[in-house]
Amino acid sequence: CVASRQATCGTDCIPVPWLCDGEQQCPDGTDEQCGQGASTLSVPSVCGAKKVQCPGTHHCIPRWELCDRHQDCEDGWDEEGCPQQPCLPGQWQCRNRVCIMTKWKCNGIDDCGDSSDEDVCAPCPSGMVRCDEGKCILESLMCNDEDDCLDGTDEPSTCGELCVTAGHCPCGWDQGQLQRCPVSHHPSAVRPTPPVLSSPAHRLTPIPHLSCPRTHVPCRDGTECVAQEYMCDGEQDCADGSDEDGCAQLCDTPGRSCFQYRCGLGTCLNASLVCDGQQDCADGLDEGGDCSVPCQRSCAHLCYPSPQGPRCWCDPGYQLAEDGLSCMDIDECTEQRERACSQTCLNAPGSYSCGCLPGYLLEPDGHICKLTGPEPILLVAVQSEVVSYGLRSGREEVLLTTDKDRIVFSLDYDLVERKVFWMDLTTESIRWQDLDSGKKGTLVKGVRSDCIAVDWLGRNLYWTDGAAGQVLATRLGTAWRGIPEYTVVMDGDLDQPHSLVLQPLSGLLYWSEVGSHPRLVEAAMDGSRQHVLLAEGLGWPTALALDLPTWRIFWLDEKLGSFGSVRLDGTSVKILKLGWIQSPFAAAVWEGQLYWSERKTWSVQQVDKISGKNRTVLLKRHGQPHGLQVPTWGSPEPCCTNGCAKSNGGCAQLCLPNP
Repeated sequence: CVASRQATCGTDCIPVPWLCDGEQQCPDGTDEQCGQGASTLSVPSVCGAKKVQCPGTHHCIPRWELCDRHQDCEDGWDEEGCPQQPCLPGQWQCRNRVCIMTKWKCNGIDDCGDSSDEDVCAPCPSGMVRCDEGKCILESLMCNDEDDCLDGTDEPSTCGELCVTAGHCPCGWDQGQLQRCPVSHHPSAVRPTPPVLSSPAHRLTPIPHLSCPRTHVPCRDGTECVAQEYMCDGEQDCADGSDEDGCAQLCDTPGRSCFQYRCGLGTCLNASLVCDGQQDCADGLDEGGDCSVPCQRSCAHLCYPSPQGPRCWCDPGYQLAEDGLSCMDIDECTEQRERACSQTCLNAPGSYSCGCLPGYLLEPDGHICKLTGPEPILLVAVQSEVVSYGLRSGREEVLLTTDKDRIVFSLDYDLVERKVFWMDLTTESIRWQDLDSGKKGTLVKGVRSDCIAVDWLGRNLYWTDGAAGQVLATRLGTAWRGIPEYTVVMDGDLDQPHSLVLQPLSGLLYWSEVGSHPRLVEAAMDGSRQHVLLAEGLGWPTALALDLPTWRIFWLDEKLGSFGSVRLDGTSVKILKLGWIQSPFAAAVWEGQLYWSERKTWSVQQVDKISGKNRTVLLKRHGQPHGLQVPTWGSPEPCCTNGCAKSNGGCAQLCLPNP
């Protein structure tokens, strides 16, 4: 085993983070014999018992950051010697690279979102065979010297003695299993020629038996579909890489320098390849013409020859000005926004730098900020329970349980008194429980709501009533005395208000409407100064989540099967239509991930909040998930513009902030 990175587990090795993580990986259970010397690993004392030191530096990282598929040490040491499997033990990788629990395969439910966990339960279509991993591939891809199966089972060592029948030889495939052939029947003699890419504009060749959604494109091997937004984005999404074929030289590829030389067919060359005596453009436009004319222009940075005469060229981080001579700085912070830095961005001549908000540390990659302190926890309402899920460790714990016939619907968390509040549909009441003492209570009865939200600073609780078209509020400290004590904050012109999120530090609230004219709206917490953030491109925005570090609000749309975000000033709208969003109920954003509950598949899932990629099923229990929240543990420090934060704003009863 790799020293300091792996531990012995019988005859195998396991990563250090799997020690004492609450799940037994070793058959004899020695990986969970914590504190008994069986699984202890010497850790450099400079970092303490719960951290490890990056070699050659004074940088310490928590043990859970080892093998987390993210480089935390500058030299990438924390990701060396890690298991090569894309999913954790006990998980299975779907065709779309989503990881689900192995036991969810063949359970009659599409947990993957692309049905690959259920497809493996049925025979492959005619003309296709199954990889050991589960997916089906074309017979013609067998023994083609390329790993079309993720596990490489389509390229066995016996390829020289195997053939594909297809009517050409008596041996071959029998219900997806290989049969040995005489060497004279070599498959190369009968294997069909793979599709040829005619041009970058037609990279993927559709396969007749594969049907993709309108917003997706089939991969060349015919085994999967990818979203149109993922074409030529610099990341391989098709297993065969066909979504990136021919993209490397496209001038309009995101992030590609705009000052490179453009060929006639739209491809792009580095300026150093122009007029070098060798034809690099397919149309030959990079040679000849005025290539021999010397560079005598007054270029601000560099000058290079071209068939059209000498041209100026700018250093990285700059772009050529309209005069064709001077160079202008590229403001990466404005043009790339969240893709440049996860939180704050400072532009500089020819470059930029990233920064983090208080409570966060900048990762070694110089772009991503990670929260310091205790592990963030995702609270999820599942049927009659509230479950906590560790966003780093994956640990699950039932925090509270109600009566079996009651459903915990929407929920939120009070940072000050460490209480969980939830909507109880059965009793039409809003209830609470103290996580420290276990004490329970009822805040208000006779209400019915799709969403509740806690103003932990102003000490109020808000909720929406879609049927009545209202937003209402009550004091957090209210005790039920048989008479409802709440006030209507907004009424009249609301068209089925649904999801609701608060920004207590600024005294603002945001809600979605799912009526005949869906929209996202902002207002002060007293209902004044209503302002429509977005009223286009929406169907049923049923789940909202605030991301204050990037100053954006996210939503998931049940009708359109999409998720999107918009800045809190109503600008920079981004929408991704993805077929696997089916019935979202609630959402939350934490660091670089978007989390949401899916009622139809009884699961909680996550994706990259910017690209929509790396979808993972985090939680799946026996019951429908509804509300979820990522609370910030610890004592908050009141500040800013919430006028009710101090002495209840001087009010005897309910105080509603108006910043």
